[in-house]
Amino acid sequence: MLSPVTITKQSPFLGEECSLCKNPFAPGDEVVICPEDSSRHHTHCWRANGSKCAAYGCSGHGEIEAPEPTEPEPSPEATDDQPLPTEPNRLQRTARRFGCGQGCLLVGIAIAIIFFSIGCFGLWAIADYIMLEVLGWHYRVPEAGAILPQIVLWLI
Repeated sequence: MLSPVTITKQSPFLGEECSLCKNPFAPGDEVVICPEDSSRHHTHCWRANGSKCAAYGCSGHGEIEAPEPTEPEPSPEATDDQPLPTEPNRLQRTARRFGCGQGCLLVGIAIAIIFFSIGCFGLWAIADYIMLEVLGWHYRVPEAGAILPQIVLWLI
């Protein structure tokens, strides 16, 4: 059984990245340390990865101990003059973090869409030429001065 560690403002793990999700640890996060290679994971990331280490080739695994029930801390009342301090939650911190991997993925998808569009137009142009000129199927009226069949002939 693995015991989770809660990150505090004085924790040596503060600001380090989770081995699975690559998000930095923040105060209040619960972290599990792999018994094999000592890599650190958020507890939810450890569980999401099948209660095993996310590091390539590491065989570390183990269940996380159930947290002991604690008494809820009384929340201070907010007044109109003094609002409660707000700290962004993990989802908000993650949403602001847009790394190189996500940027490269978006650029790759955009390039793939452009190539797909060009490829589809090229296939349509070839099929149109074959139906009109080769097979003699006049399914549409050829445009006067159309340059497309000349381009297709030039490419062939």
